[in-house]
Amino acid sequence: METSDSKAIGTAPTREERSHYLPFVDGLRAVSILAVVGFHVGVPGFSGGFVGVDIFFVISGFLICNQIIGALERDQFSILSFYARRGVRILPAYLLMLAVVDALAPFFLPTPGVYQDFLLAAALAPLMVSNVLFYLRQGYFDLAADQKPLLHTWTLSVEEQFYLVVPMLLITIFRLGRRRFGAMALGIAVLIAAASLAGAILHTTTSGRNPAFYLSYWRAWEFVAGALIGGRLVVMARRMPRALAEAIGIAGLAAILAAIVLIDARMPYPSWRAILPVAGASLLILAGYAQPTIIVARLLALRGFVGIGLVSYSWYLWHWPILSFLRISRVGETSLLPDLIGGGVVALALAYLSYRYVERPIRRWRPAFGDFKRGRRIVVAGAAACLTVAALGGASAFVGYLTTKSYVATRYGTEGQGVIDSDCHVVTTSTLPGHCVTGRYGVLIGDSHADALYGSFAKHFAAQGVRLIGIARGGCDPALFAPTQRRDNRRHGCANLLGPFETMMAAPTPPAFVIITSAWASRALLSQAHYAELVAQFDPRRTRVLLIGPVPMFNSSSLDCVVLSDWHRQSRDRCTSPRAAAEAARAPILDVLKATAARFANVRTIDPTDLFCDAQVCRPFRGDNVYYLDGGHVLPSGADRIYAGFADDFRWLTGSGG
Repeated sequence: METSDSKAIGTAPTREERSHYLPFVDGLRAVSILAVVGFHVGVPGFSGGFVGVDIFFVISGFLICNQIIGALERDQFSILSFYARRGVRILPAYLLMLAVVDALAPFFLPTPGVYQDFLLAAALAPLMVSNVLFYLRQGYFDLAADQKPLLHTWTLSVEEQFYLVVPMLLITIFRLGRRRFGAMALGIAVLIAAASLAGAILHTTTSGRNPAFYLSYWRAWEFVAGALIGGRLVVMARRMPRALAEAIGIAGLAAILAAIVLIDARMPYPSWRAILPVAGASLLILAGYAQPTIIVARLLALRGFVGIGLVSYSWYLWHWPILSFLRISRVGETSLLPDLIGGGVVALALAYLSYRYVERPIRRWRPAFGDFKRGRRIVVAGAAACLTVAALGGASAFVGYLTTKSYVATRYGTEGQGVIDSDCHVVTTSTLPGHCVTGRYGVLIGDSHADALYGSFAKHFAAQGVRLIGIARGGCDPALFAPTQRRDNRRHGCANLLGPFETMMAAPTPPAFVIITSAWASRALLSQAHYAELVAQFDPRRTRVLLIGPVPMFNSSSLDCVVLSDWHRQSRDRCTSPRAAAEAARAPILDVLKATAARFANVRTIDPTDLFCDAQVCRPFRGDNVYYLDGGHVLPSGADRIYAGFADDFRWLTGSGG
C-alpha cells in the first residue's frame, strides 16, 4: 500500500495522502493500549497508564478530521457514508462484547447493588451515553470501579459523541470559509480547544463528580489537538531539518512515557496534567506524518507494534470486563498474575479472534459505502442493532437484578423487619414539610451511616405512633449542626440540610428525641466542645438525646464478601476483622461521646460493638443473617439488630420506659 513516505519534504499533504495508511499510528495505538492494560492490571511503572485514553482521543481527532477535510475538499463527503463507515468500524465488535458480558453477568454479579449499576450500564452503553451515566453515578455511594464491568465503555461514548458533532461542524466551517479550510477554520479550532481545555482544568475534581473526566465537551480539546495536525503545520514540519524532526518525535514519545510513569490515579485528572500525553501524542504524530523516516516513526512501524495496534480496539473492549469479573469474584482483591493472565493474555487472544473473524471480514463492505442506498441501510441497521442490544441487555439485567435481589433478601435476611420512608426523610432537598414537625416526632441526624438506619428505625418508631425525621447524608458530620458551625460554615457538602434542621428547631413543637450517629471520620470536628454545643441546643425537659457510637468497620464489601464466599464454598473468615483493630479506631470517638453524655442528664450513649463482635473477631453476619451492605453501612437487618440490642435505651428515648 502506498503511504505518505513518497511525499516530497516541504510540501503540504495532498487530499489523497490524508486517507493513506500510516503504520506508525497503529504503533502509537499499541503504546496506548499497553499503557491502559498495564495500568488496569497493576503492572509496576504504569501508574499513569490511563493516559492511553487521551492518546486514543488525539489519534481519533487526527484521523477522522483529516478524512472529513479531505473528502470535503474533493467534494466527495457524504454524511451517510461517514456514519456507515464509523458504524461498521465500531459497532460489530462493541455490540458482540456487550452481548457476551450481558450473558455472563448472572454468573459474576453477586448483589442487588452491583446488579442495579450494571442494569443501567447495559441499557445505556449501546446507546453511547454511558459516560453521562458514570458521571452522574459518581459520589460517596458509587461502586468501586472494579465492580463495573462496562465502565470502560465511557470512552466509546465520548468518541461517538465526537463523531456525531464533528462532521456537521466541519461542513459548516467549510461553507463559511468559501469551501476551504483557512485562517477562520484555524481560529475556530483554537477557540474550541482553549475553551475546552480551560473547562477541563476548572472542572477537574478529586471528590464527588468529576465532569472533566467523563463529559465529552471537556475532552474536546484532545480531539482538536489531533485535528490540527495538517495543512500549514505539516508544511512547516516537512521543511524543518531532519535533526529537528527527530528531536520532536523523540520529545513526543518521551512526554507520553513520562505521563505513563509519573502521573497516578491519586492526582486530579485530566486537569492540566493531560497536556503532557496530549502534547506528546500530537508532536509524535506531527513529526511522523511530516517525515515518516524519523527514528520514532520507524520504531512504531515495526511489525510487533503495528500488530498490537491493529487489535488494540478489541483488546480494549475485552480486557476490562474480564478484569472486573475476576476482581468481583475475589471481592475487589487485586492479584497481578491472575489479572495479567485474564486482562492480558486471555483478553489479547479474544482481541485477535475478534479482529480476525469480526473486524476484518466486515471491513470488506467499505467500498460499497459510497452508494447512497447501501450507506443508508447500514446506518439504519447499526442504529437498530444498538437499540436491540440496549433493550435485550437492559431487560436481561433487570430480570437478573430482581432475581438477585429476591435471592439475597430471602437467603440472608437483609431486609430485616422491613422499612418505611416518607417526605420527612431529607437527604438532597433543602426543605422540610411542615407536617413533619407536628404531633409527636423525633429526628435522626448524621452522615450516611445515620441515613442507613433511617428506614428501619422509622418503622419501629411508627409502630409507637412516633414520626421519625431523617436529616442525614453522606459526609455530613453531626457537629456541623452546632450553632456556631451553622453560623460560620454554610458551604459544605451537606449545607442543604441546615435549612431543614433550622425549620425543625424553630417549630412550636420540639422533637421528643434526637438520635445522632456518624462514622465521625472528620477528626477536625471531633471534640467535646462541638458535641456539647450540639446537644445543648435541645431543651433537656422536652427532648432526649441518644448518641450512637460508630459500628465496627470491615475492609471488604461485606454483603458481596459473604455471598461470594458462599458461592465459591470458601470460608467467610476473609469477611471478618479483628476486634482489636475496631477498638483502636473507635476509642477516641467513644471517649468524646461518653464525655459529652456525662455532662447532660438528657443524653445517653450506646456502643454497638458487642452486637457485631465477640472478644476477638468482628463479623458482619451471624449465621445466615448478613448485617452490613459494605464495609461500614448496615443493612435494615443490621439496623434492626441495633434497635433490638438496645431496646431499653430506645424505650427511654421515646419516654415509654426506662
